[in-house]
Amino acid sequence: MGLNRYRYAPVYLSACKWIYWSSSRIPPQCPITKDGALNVHLIAHSHMDAGWVKTFDEYYYGSRTGVSTANVQLIFHSVLSELLHDKRRKFTFSETAYFWRWWKEQRPGTRSTFRSLVQDGRIEFAGGGWTQNDEATLGYGQIIDLFTWGLRKINDTLGPCGKPKAAWQIDTYGHTREQVSLLAQMGYDGLFIGRVDHKERETMLEEDRMEFMWRGSDVLGKMSDIMTHTLFNLYNAPEGFCFDFLCSDEPIVDDPDNRAYNADKRVNDFISQIERQAKYYDHDNIVVTMGGDFTYQSAANWFMNMDKLINHINTHPANISDVNVFYSTPSCYLKAIYLYGRRDKAIYTERNDHLPYGSDAHTYWTGYYTSRPSLKYFIRQAHTFLTVVKQLTVIAKMGDSFELHLLRHAVNLLFHHDAVTGTSQQHVTNDFIRMLSEAIEACTKKVSNLLTYLTPTWGGSRRTKNNQQFIICHEMNISQCRFTEMQESMLLLVYNPLSIKIYHHIRMPAIALHYSIRDYNDEEVEYQLVPLPAAVINLPGRKSTVIQELWFEAENIPPLGYASYYIAPVRAQLEENEFARKLTQQNKTPVNDQQEIIPHIANEYLKVSLNKDSGLLESIQHVDGVRIQISQNFYSYSQTQQSQQSGAYSFRPDKPRPTPVTEKATYHAIRGTIVKEIRQRFTDWITQIIRLYRGEEFIEIEWVVGPVPIGNDLGKEIVTIFNTNITNNGVFHTDSNGRQMMKRTCWNETSSQQQKKPVSACYFPVTSRICIQSYNSSAAMCVLTDRTHGGTSYNEGELELMVHRRLLTDDGFGLEESLNEEAHGVGLVVKGRHRILFGNFRQEVEDQSFNERIAQAARRWDMEPMLFFTSGDKVNKRKWQNVRNKRYSAIKVHGLPRFIHILTLEPWKSGSVLLRLENTLEKPVRGRFRNEKVEGPEEYLNKQSHITVHLRSLFANMKIKRVRETTLAANQWLEDARQMDWSTRYVYNGGDDDILPEDNLDYKDDKTKEPTSERHDEENKEMGYSDEEQDYPRRKAPRKRIRLIGRDRKQKPSVDDNYRRKRSINITENIIENIINGTFNDKDEIIDHNTTVETTTLFDEEKTTLIHGVMNSFHNNYSAWQDHRLFQQRNINGTWSKAPRGNRDMSGKIGAKKPNKMRFMKNRLKTEPAKFFIDLGNSDEALSSEEDLSLNLKKRTPRKRKPTKRKSIDAGTETITEEEDVTKSIYEMYYKNKPNIHLKYVTSEEDREDHNYRSQRRAKNHRRRIEEETDRSQEIRKKNRRDQPIEFEQRKQDFDEPSDRRRMRLKKKGRRNEKVWSSMPFLISDHREKVKRRIFDDGNEGREVVEERRMRKAPQPRLSLIRTKRPDPRVEPKDQDYYGEEEDDRDQEEMDNTDGVRRKRAINRPTEEPLPENPNSEHDPDPPDTEPDYVITLRPTQIRTFIIWFHNQII
Repeated sequence: MGLNRYRYAPVYLSACKWIYWSSSRIPPQCPITKDGALNVHLIAHSHMDAGWVKTFDEYYYGSRTGVSTANVQLIFHSVLSELLHDKRRKFTFSETAYFWRWWKEQRPGTRSTFRSLVQDGRIEFAGGGWTQNDEATLGYGQIIDLFTWGLRKINDTLGPCGKPKAAWQIDTYGHTREQVSLLAQMGYDGLFIGRVDHKERETMLEEDRMEFMWRGSDVLGKMSDIMTHTLFNLYNAPEGFCFDFLCSDEPIVDDPDNRAYNADKRVNDFISQIERQAKYYDHDNIVVTMGGDFTYQSAANWFMNMDKLINHINTHPANISDVNVFYSTPSCYLKAIYLYGRRDKAIYTERNDHLPYGSDAHTYWTGYYTSRPSLKYFIRQAHTFLTVVKQLTVIAKMGDSFELHLLRHAVNLLFHHDAVTGTSQQHVTNDFIRMLSEAIEACTKKVSNLLTYLTPTWGGSRRTKNNQQFIICHEMNISQCRFTEMQESMLLLVYNPLSIKIYHHIRMPAIALHYSIRDYNDEEVEYQLVPLPAAVINLPGRKSTVIQELWFEAENIPPLGYASYYIAPVRAQLEENEFARKLTQQNKTPVNDQQEIIPHIANEYLKVSLNKDSGLLESIQHVDGVRIQISQNFYSYSQTQQSQQSGAYSFRPDKPRPTPVTEKATYHAIRGTIVKEIRQRFTDWITQIIRLYRGEEFIEIEWVVGPVPIGNDLGKEIVTIFNTNITNNGVFHTDSNGRQMMKRTCWNETSSQQQKKPVSACYFPVTSRICIQSYNSSAAMCVLTDRTHGGTSYNEGELELMVHRRLLTDDGFGLEESLNEEAHGVGLVVKGRHRILFGNFRQEVEDQSFNERIAQAARRWDMEPMLFFTSGDKVNKRKWQNVRNKRYSAIKVHGLPRFIHILTLEPWKSGSVLLRLENTLEKPVRGRFRNEKVEGPEEYLNKQSHITVHLRSLFANMKIKRVRETTLAANQWLEDARQMDWSTRYVYNGGDDDILPEDNLDYKDDKTKEPTSERHDEENKEMGYSDEEQDYPRRKAPRKRIRLIGRDRKQKPSVDDNYRRKRSINITENIIENIINGTFNDKDEIIDHNTTVETTTLFDEEKTTLIHGVMNSFHNNYSAWQDHRLFQQRNINGTWSKAPRGNRDMSGKIGAKKPNKMRFMKNRLKTEPAKFFIDLGNSDEALSSEEDLSLNLKKRTPRKRKPTKRKSIDAGTETITEEEDVTKSIYEMYYKNKPNIHLKYVTSEEDREDHNYRSQRRAKNHRRRIEEETDRSQEIRKKNRRDQPIEFEQRKQDFDEPSDRRRMRLKKKGRRNEKVWSSMPFLISDHREKVKRRIFDDGNEGREVVEERRMRKAPQPRLSLIRTKRPDPRVEPKDQDYYGEEEDDRDQEEMDNTDGVRRKRAINRPTEEPLPENPNSEHDPDPPDTEPDYVITLRPTQIRTFIIWFHNQII
């Protein structure tokens, strides 16, 4: 039945919690499911690609109808209009980019209407990223940025009600494990996926695991779990039920008098399809997607036919299938299966990824891993530039800008699954490049202004700041930079976006034979001139006349900072003329003076050797003794006439193995002090440079491939293969989105016989690295890439990477265009780099494993320093000495602990800053030291895997005012974020994982296992299984229920009543049954006797009488039932809690005392919008941060958000909202530590009063005990005063009146040994005032007495990252700025040594501190000691996100 058949009085509980009261039921936002029936959730949606066969703008405005009739703005208007016709209808959007474009064009009335539909739950956003990103070819930082930007726009426009609760990855070509981990940490309740490999799908259907629990990280554990639903029909409507004008399916005619009547037939077809679908799901709720690509341009066709379908099925008397069909959303479906899913069967836990994606046995979508390699490189460099712009904006203390918004728009748009993959048409790709180039150009000018602010004296004394311009050369990869070629002298600023100090090898076009390079210390820098290879000089489109490059090493580039250099050419005309003459002769002869035919090069760590005969790579050797026999060559897969061809998506080779392009290569070597090179020439269109850097432990291979000749073939796919002597047993590893490593194999593990997969099915995305390691030795080798490639290890000891593709065929997946890229009139030429790292994978270097060292090298390469040039005409060598700010870092020395990486630092809203910190350790460090010989356990425990960061000691010139933590996507405060805890509802492998005691440094578990239990666990661990796995086959017994039925209701024998219960029509019986059974659901809100429901309107007398009558009936039945059964209240998380104290007798059992009656609040709830969201209550118009940046950044000040609690008339009672009834606090589940015995965390007024009372009693008793000593002290003082009046007054002033500065130091030192919650610290204060008094004995010597007075104000129960400042006991103090205690101790020693006398400190008396001797400092407190310190702890691989406000607020 529809909701429109009842009259409801709306009750506004919160921003998006609408509940309607009636005499029979209380329906929430989500539709009511039917007990004992098959509940079909119709999800109306439209998948809108942000560019594919048409550009983003063409799709939005509906132009070029000859190619496609898609019109996105028409979809929004059509859906909005149809939703207003019927309150039952719902719709789901996903991409934010199109929504933002549409939202900016709408009037306030349209915006208000759209927002109201979102608040009612009738419009929902699933996913909510800027676009639906590709999962295989992006890095994890790029994915985080995409979701952060999209969810921020939803917050800015729709407020908290628009927050997506379900992830929606329905059209990506495979799914990675790291993306799953990120989505779970962002707070999504579940994930919906569409494309799954055909074999994997068959296995899912056979094993009934179309829904499974996906664990995204073994290190993070339960924090990375997410419930995953595999859509049955991809994301399209069932066959024959597409009601769009793009489809040819028949509409539903439900007029029985019409000759075209087909309702019965169409309904039967629909029921047969959904019943077939329901067989593969374990519960009576299924999802049916009603939509497709760019559907709902005529939403009336869809909704009218779906209305007929719903009404005919639900009201037809012959509904023998008992099917309940209704409009729904992804979040409502997740809620339904959370509350009513089967709990007697363990669901499958996935710990791998879903790659590669194969649509059939001969088609694997692995070609797009490499398609359009130049575009992939451009996107990666653009994201690095975006990161640099964000950091410089914060460092320069500037706020958000239009240029930064523009770059965010463009970069995140190209993360779309048809953009970065290279699977869009050529003109669409050109439009993507245009948008990104314009955004980069706009931001380049903005960055110039930011750097001018940081370097005010670089332009000379007579030059104004506005005339100083910094230039970025974006064509340095082809050795072309117009600015450097036109300047005689220049200033170079090398910016380091990483969080560690690095050194970097600079290469730039050289216009002279001699240079003078001076660093920031005004010291001469060594350089090397290297001639350019002919393949680079002759690149198509290269206009530069430069024929050599300048190389030098930039040392000690500080983290998040820059180092500067002065570069000036030294002209020698005669020598330059001679060089030009030799260059002319070089074109005729293959070797010049610098070139040698030597088959090996070496540096401090590595040696590379070539085969003299073939000219191919032969061996590589490390100084630690590891030597690998290796050969490398280029190969090609050809396309011939066959039934299925390769295309932009798929890789369909004609042969199982590629053909080498040549058997030999010519080579020569170039040696220098900084770089050494061996240059190889394979063919006219393939050349390569093998390079060694001074001081580096990797081998760089720079290759140039193209234009690929087609010849008589239909295309070629070029690969490079490294063939080694490593025995890897067919196992290799590739990265998942640049982070965790995934184990791969080319053998079919599911078949009974060992069978090898086809090569196309064994290709995996290599976002940053691919590795193999030996099984009979300790040798391992990895190849790092500068862009995403497709890679594999098909044969033993091989590493294969596809670097280029040129095809004349289409694979038939809708693109209708071949992948034949051309540039400057010829086939595309691609220039790229690979880096080889190898060594002993069993050996650790500087507390880092081999995999962690490789990950650090990949991260360092991905975030290479960026070069900024400015003119040096007004600066000579003498003036360069006086230039200031030649080296700068935004991070304090030793401020950032080792292994901590600043992933994000960008300007946020209202002058705040968004900060993300990442622990780069992949596994606990302490486990690596168990085999070492140590003297005691303290040495072992000091090697922690959890790293503590002092945020206040992080930034150099920015003083932190406030810090609040958010979820990973920065769209929810962490303390307010809620998520479904599926482990309380389902049984799955790993569901009982929790935050371990070692995850909390300051918490020790009081519970200890019995020895037998520990031995049993160890035995199970050695056998490879756990206790929970043994329990999986067991069938859980159904819970006994007391059923009170008010009306007779027929039950169908086909439904198992053990899984779900029937609902009574009587609301009172429903309430009783829910409480007796201990269950909650989305139809009835169960409220115990300690909770009340808050309303915003006064009920009239009739409704109040009705409600009290229902409640009285409930209390009578409840009391009668309570006499013979113990009552326990079951929480939503599945745990049992004891009954309230009021219902217990002296024995502790529950008595028959009648509970308090439930009352309803009559006061309006007043909520204050969080700083994440716009103020929707003051105006109907939502101002975006892009439309009026000055308003958002200057006028909107951050305000403290009060927790939203609905309190009743009775003090101390709270209601449970619909969301709180289903979800749990993310903070409570994963971040909050168990309280220490010394720290009492009180949350309610009652507990706080009790806590204060006990504290005051303890303080009072303590004062009584010292009163006698105090009286005795007064007598002694009087006696001393009579004897020595002058000395006594001075000593009294010194001892009894300590200064504020010293009082703070004493207070802080008294808490040095106090335990602190480190992973999520709270506001911790020492709630006692320490007043030191000296009681004098005879001989003018005395002893100290510490009087502790209880402070009146109790600690507030708010989540904050504050604790009193104290140094890390595990780190020795090294830096004065970071370790303030060092200076305090030194000052104390100086004061104690006054007059040559040093007072001895009492041993084991922490309260006896040396006394201050500077009474004049009473009104001069030390600010660093009086302000709190913000301390956080990160687990391995964990990323934590914070919003920071600074005292010098960003403008």
